[in-house]
Amino acid sequence: MLAARAVGASPEPLRRRVLQAAFDRARDAFNRGDLEVVFALFADDVEYGPPPPLFEGEPLHGRSTVLDFWQGVLARYDDNTIDNLALEETSRGRFVRRARLHHRSRATGETLDYVIVQTTELDAGRVVRQINVLDPATG
Repeated sequence: MLAARAVGASPEPLRRRVLQAAFDRARDAFNRGDLEVVFALFADDVEYGPPPPLFEGEPLHGRSTVLDFWQGVLARYDDNTIDNLALEETSRGRFVRRARLHHRSRATGETLDYVIVQTTELDAGRVVRQINVLDPATG
């Protein structure tokens, strides 16, 4: 966590490389189903808005609630992948990512494919808020 704080004070090109690497590690962890790694930097009291195709309602609160939500998604769909499409630091500690997600259930044949715009806010190296909306350009 100390490293995450130090990066926040680093020059923009270094922050961008570190940020891209962190999102790439999260992508790889998600694609292999390792949710503990995906949500390792989430604050205990994180506010989280899941992708709309998977959830309707008010944002979730708490890292354990977010983990429970995604464990349910992985139980419903056998194949789950995410591809990072774009990443931008909009201000210090605030990032916007576009990503394509795919979920498929082998048992039912149900599939979901969609693109999200995800806004992530950090405080002291922890994700304190992450909200996902459908990309208006694709969905």
